[in-house]
Amino acid sequence: MSVDEAWEKIERWIARHAPEAEPLPGPCSRRELDQLHDRIGVRLPGDVEQSLLRHNGSGSTDIIPIGYRLHSVQDIERKHLGTLRYRLEDDEYRLGNDSRLVVPIAELNVSQLVVDTRTGRIGGWDPEEVGYEWDDDPLWSSLSSVLEFVGNVLASQSPWIAQLPNGTVSEATYMDPDFPGTLVWTDD
Repeated sequence: MSVDEAWEKIERWIARHAPEAEPLPGPCSRRELDQLHDRIGVRLPGDVEQSLLRHNGSGSTDIIPIGYRLHSVQDIERKHLGTLRYRLEDDEYRLGNDSRLVVPIAELNVSQLVVDTRTGRIGGWDPEEVGYEWDDDPLWSSLSSVLEFVGNVLASQSPWIAQLPNGTVSEATYMDPDFPGTLVWTDD
C-alpha cells in the first residue's frame, strides 16, 4: 500500500467519525523539503517525504498509536537540531562529528518517533532515557508500514484496535470525553 493510499483510509475515518477534529495540515512543498535537507544536512526517506507532501505533519491529531503526532517540516528541523544536544558520545548513530542520521518525525510529549535516514526504520528516542529503542518487528520497518497499519486499523470494523508488537493495545475512538469528535488513541 502506498503512503497516499494509507492516508486516504485515515482521512476517510477522520471525515466520517471525527468531524470536530482540526483539519489535517495541507502539504508541504518540494522547496520546503529541499530547504529542510539543506538545514539538517540529510535527506529524509522517500516515504517520509511523500507523507509530508500529503500532510505537513498531523497538526493536533494523534495519527500513530499510542498517540503520536506527526511533525511538520518546521517541527522536524527544530526537533532534530534540539536532539543533537542530547546525543551521547558513544551513540551508534554518530559518525565522527555527524549526528544527523536519525531524525525525529513524530512526538508524544517528550518522546520522539525517529527515522534512521539510512534504512527508513522507525524507532523511539526519549531525552530522559539513554539511547534509542529499535523494534525488529516489520511494522516499524518504515513510515509507510506504520501508516499502512494505521489505515488498515481505521478501515476495519469498530472497535478499531491496534495491537502493537510490544503487546501494547490501543483503541481509536472519537468518543473521548476530553476530545469528543476527534481521533484519540486510548489504552483502556
